[in-house]
Amino acid sequence: MLLYQFHKGTNPRRVIIYLTEKEIDVPRYELDYANGEHRSPGYLAIDPSGRAPTLVTDGGPAITDSAAIVECLEELHPERPMIGTDPVSRARVRALERLGSDLVARGQLWLWNRTEAFPAKEPSPSQETADRSYRYVTELLDILEAEIGRHDFLAGDAPTVADSTAFPIFQTARERFDLPFGEWHPRLDAWYGRFRSRPSADY
Repeated sequence: MLLYQFHKGTNPRRVIIYLTEKEIDVPRYELDYANGEHRSPGYLAIDPSGRAPTLVTDGGPAITDSAAIVECLEELHPERPMIGTDPVSRARVRALERLGSDLVARGQLWLWNRTEAFPAKEPSPSQETADRSYRYVTELLDILEAEIGRHDFLAGDAPTVADSTAFPIFQTARERFDLPFGEWHPRLDAWYGRFRSRPSADY
C-alpha cells in the first residue's frame, strides 16, 4: 500500500490528518507539484486525473478520491472508529462529512477566483465570481456553526472524519493564502483553534 500525497493540498490533507488521528502507518510518497510530477506520464498511469491523493492498494486498484480513501482505511482499521459507533452517530458524522466535502468544493472555487495561485483551474480569476462563491461558502459555514453547538468537535466531543474533511479548507485559506475563512463564525473559529493545536494539523 502506498499513498501519493501533496502535503499542503486541501484534499490530501483530509487523508493525512485522518491517518495521524487514527495512528495508521501507511507508506507515503510526496509528489513534487512545483515541478509537475503529478502530470508526469508515470503518475498519470496511476491516476489519470493527475491529482492527489491516490492510494495504491495491495493487489487492488488505485483509489483516487480522498473520501473513498478514508472510508477504505476506516474499514481496514475499525478500532477507535472516526465515523461513529452506532447507526445514528454514523449517520450524523456522514452528514457533517458531506457538508464538509461541499464546503471544500465551494471553498476551492472561491480560492481559484480570490487568488491567482491556480491558473490551471482558473486562468482568469474574477473578484465578482469570488464574491458570489463566498455567499455559497457562508451558507455552509452557517449550518456548521449551528451544528457544532457547544461541542469541541464538529460531531461531538472527539474528532471524526467530519473534522478531517472540513479543517483543511480552513487551513488552506488561512495559512497558505492569509485569507479569512470562517473567522466571523465564533464557534467554528474556536473549533479551528482547538483543532489547529493538535499534532495532526501540523504542516
